[in-house]
Amino acid sequence: MKIKSLLISVSAAVMLISTAFYFSGCNKLENMTTSSSKLVVDLITGKDLLGNEESTTVFSDVITTSGTVYNDAATATLSNEILDPNKTTGTFYQDIIVDQIDIEYSRSDRSDSQNLQGVDVPYSFSQKVNARVPTGETITLGFVLVQHVAKIESPLVEMIGFGQEHVLKLEAKITFHGKDIAGRRVEPAVGYISLWCANFGDED
Repeated sequence: MKIKSLLISVSAAVMLISTAFYFSGCNKLENMTTSSSKLVVDLITGKDLLGNEESTTVFSDVITTSGTVYNDAATATLSNEILDPNKTTGTFYQDIIVDQIDIEYSRSDRSDSQNLQGVDVPYSFSQKVNARVPTGETITLGFVLVQHVAKIESPLVEMIGFGQEHVLKLEAKITFHGKDIAGRRVEPAVGYISLWCANFGDED
């Protein structure tokens, strides 16, 4: 009887451990954040070569014909999804406040070790924002993609001496940080957009 009881106890322990592993692996993201909300980057767009909005490739003019440099802006479409697949609605405590955006550049023709800031690519930077994304809803959020100061620094300043046939192609990595209304940080959401920089012809 003692052997039978021992076997039953061992079997029950094995089942308990297996169940724990199963549920802990159901959603890896839940193990990376204490929030029950997930911030999602649905779309990132900017201006095309003609100045039209909603382009998935941004064309950055490094200087106008009058010698002026401008910031290049972009727009992100962000949504707030509930992590629990059994819930379709949430409370306002699960709303997300986006509070910071990080911009980082890279070049596909360079290895990671060769993407030197201020040499191969512009310097990365961060900007503080305050935008609320309600649970289950979507918002659009504008932000600076290229700072005007980057256009008077390497490598963009070197583009001024060339025409629009000389294009520097960059990839911009945009990371959105935030927290839910309860104060719990959410997993950062990352999106990408292509950025083509040159001394493009313009009427200004």
